[in-house]
Amino acid sequence: MGSRMMHYCITSEINKQIYSSQESRIHLGGLAPDLTHPVHAPKSVTHFVRINSEGKKKTDYEFFAQKFSGYFNDSFYVGYLSHLVADHIWYEKMYLKLIKALPEEERQAAIDKGYRDFRRLNKLLLRDYPLSPPTEVPLIDNVKIDGLYPEYLPVIADQLHNDFHIEESFTPDDLEIYNLDEILEYIRLSIKETLAVLHAKALIQR
Repeated sequence: MGSRMMHYCITSEINKQIYSSQESRIHLGGLAPDLTHPVHAPKSVTHFVRINSEGKKKTDYEFFAQKFSGYFNDSFYVGYLSHLVADHIWYEKMYLKLIKALPEEERQAAIDKGYRDFRRLNKLLLRDYPLSPPTEVPLIDNVKIDGLYPEYLPVIADQLHNDFHIEESFTPDDLEIYNLDEILEYIRLSIKETLAVLHAKALIQR
């Protein structure tokens, strides 16, 4: 699904709109569902994936919002929700069109191109979102979410720090499979939908 940098752009904007950029836990929540190393946490579990009667996958962020509705005073859960919302949108807008629609024998090559694009996008996105890496990695020891091992969250925080350290210069024309404007629209849509869910379900009192 989306990259760490994309999720960080999303939580940074939500942090600005809800918390005046004062929260740090929101960023770890926004990265947490993808924490699969050094422990094995199946993404189907950490992403609350449901499969409907037609066999179509869905990241069920509404189920997550309902299950943990009493915990959204902690911005970690706001960040976690944003990740699930963003991954649902990515699946519908990006994966089905650019990967799933390909013949099976071509999909892995497209996935590999996508990962190379993620690295290029780490640099390109900073033009529209002039961010710095988080300066604080707070201890997360009071969160109980299926498949999540909070003690390993500093690992994914370090990975995000590394995403900022890219020396090469890239242009949008260097992208192999993704389009920068479409990625920026995906980020905006993920922010908008997350905020809509938070307000519609009265999960935050702001």
